[in-house]
Amino acid sequence: MAKDNKGKLTSTRKLNLLFTVVRRSKADYYIDLLQEFQVNAQMVLVGNGTTKSAIFSEEIGSKAIILSVITDVNLPRALKTLEEKFHELRDGKGVAWTVPFDSVMGVTFFNFLSNNKSSII
Repeated sequence: MAKDNKGKLTSTRKLNLLFTVVRRSKADYYIDLLQEFQVNAQMVLVGNGTTKSAIFSEEIGSKAIILSVITDVNLPRALKTLEEKFHELRDGKGVAWTVPFDSVMGVTFFNFLSNNKSSII
C-alpha cells in the first residue's frame, strides 16, 4: 500500500465482487476456473432462474450464483475467459457482472482478499 498526500493509506489494487450465474451442474468448474485469477474468497448460493423466490441457501434450485472477490488487475482477463467459456462449453452458458468494493475494513483482511501475500504476516 502507498501513502497519498493526505496521509491516508490507499491501495494500488481495487477489489470487486464478481457475480457469476451458471447452471448448478457447472458450478464446480467455474469455481475452479475463477481461482486461476487469484480469487481468495468465493461463496456459492443456489437459485431458480426468474422464479418468484430468487435465492435460497439450501441445496435446491437449478442455478448457482458464485460470488468471488477479485482485484481489478485480474478482472478483465477473468471476464474475457468467462465470456469464452459461456460460448464454448456445452450447457455452460451463464452471465457475469461486477460490483466494486468502496472500502474494506482492516489491512490484513484486505491483503487476504487481494491475494497480497507479501504483506500478510
